Amino acid sequence: ICNASKQGERKMAVNEKNNYKYNVVADQILEEIKQGRWKVGDKLPSEGQLMDEYNVSRVPLREALKKLAALEIVDIVQGDGTYVKKFDAASYMKTAFSLLSVDNQSIRDIYDARIFIESGMAGMAACNCTEEDVKRLYYMLSRMEEEIAFNRYDEYSRYDEKFHKAIYEISGNRILIMMSEMFQNATTAYTLRLNESAAIVERSKLDHRQIYYAIEEKNSEYASMCMKKHLEYSRNQLMKIGI
Repeated sequence: ICNASKQGERKMAVNEKNNYKYNVVADQILEEIKQGRWKVGDKLPSEGQLMDEYNVSRVPLREALKKLAALEIVDIVQGDGTYVKKFDAASYMKTAFSLLSVDNQSIRDIYDARIFIESGMAGMAACNCTEEDVKRLYYMLSRMEEEIAFNRYDEYSRYDEKFHKAIYEISGNRILIMMSEMFQNATTAYTLRLNESAAIVERSKLDHRQIYYAIEEKNSEYASMCMKKHLEYSRNQLMKIGI
């Protein structure tokens, strides 16, 4: 039993060592890509060359390349090699969010970030909106209210998401759009849970109506305030329910 225990400990130590190595190698390769050593479309050196360069065995090197592939930074072509893909910050953030450990604190942090960013975007949308933008928001709002009338809360949630995405687009800031979509994707499952409650959905409907009218009237300050109150309410209700 003692020998088996010691073997298990040695195996765990080796795994931890390899895990540490592959993270270090992945970070080093990523840094060199960012610095321009390898450009988009370039083929990385062979496994043997990379093993020599980074002083690692085949296992941690392959794990490092798999990690970079998961982040959509490289593309591993079987039987050919590994190629550098276009460095896409949105893809990187999407993967990072998918790996995020979800607990009450992380959800609170995400909602706090949404409140900070989306309240500003609502104000920007109020300044930037065209007549066509207002019509698009009104269509989303009308569909949301129709779905509530028939107790179709899943469909309500779908138009709820579309309403927020429309505001992101109307704001016109590509960086904030990317960030907001990441936050929204990370909280979609929790929004669906909130929208199972008729009382919460009814309050949400009123919030969206206020946001719509503020944007229609081009009142940026009021649009920001309405969005802030809406997301604060959602965050607080979610904290009560728990994840």
